[in-house]
Amino acid sequence: MPPIGAEASSGITGRHRAEWLTQPISEQKTLAAGPPVDYSFKDLKTVLDLVMVEPTSGTARKPALPPDGNPMEYLEALAAQDQARADSESLNMTSTAAASPLLIAAGNPGNGSGTPSVSNSSKRLLTAQRSSTTSPNHVAALGAKLNSNSLRLCNNHLLSLNGLSRVMRHVLDDPSQLVWLVLYYHGNNITNINDVLKLQALPKLNKLTLHGNPIAETKNYKNWVVAHLPNLRNMDFGTITKEERNKIETWFKLSKKK
Repeated sequence: MPPIGAEASSGITGRHRAEWLTQPISEQKTLAAGPPVDYSFKDLKTVLDLVMVEPTSGTARKPALPPDGNPMEYLEALAAQDQARADSESLNMTSTAAASPLLIAAGNPGNGSGTPSVSNSSKRLLTAQRSSTTSPNHVAALGAKLNSNSLRLCNNHLLSLNGLSRVMRHVLDDPSQLVWLVLYYHGNNITNINDVLKLQALPKLNKLTLHGNPIAETKNYKNWVVAHLPNLRNMDFGTITKEERNKIETWFKLSKKK
């Protein structure tokens, strides 16, 4: 889920580049970085609002809902659909491993095609919200699919981070397989610094921007954010060095004793 506010990396550099180059082609899809999905300057009032609009650039996993769409109902249905697909794939793998060659050749008698059956409700959802499988995010590079690892939400009117983890499955192809995540959240109206704790649900969050929000005026703002997001490597366009993180961790331990 690039774990709010800076230009996303368009490629893999440094340690991650070396790691990517040594991966088998079949595994590179989890490492190759695609273009950012940009919802900046969209006049968003809540994070959930982004499912109602198309990004300015980049391509979300799913198209925007129609004007009369219900974001909460849609996201709940999408979560259920993804879970059902994951359960089906797991079951198929288990069944295939246990089946004889004859049964495998015969296919799945459930629908005569050798593929899992899909309920009518799931078919309707898939038809209404078809995956953007031919979008720029899916252009092949060295046989790998380019997965976006960056979400821009800067310069909107967001007051909190509520719902961020929910919308990730709408925006990104597979949040669970991200190597890192960049979130651009600068220039909004976030007033409660405790909202940052919601980002702990995104363990791959690597780069974040929050400057230009009211919380940036909070005393020790950067120290507080970095202390609560242990995997963060870049904050407000500045690299967090190992020495700086050690100092922040020491500060945080002392502040808790007061």
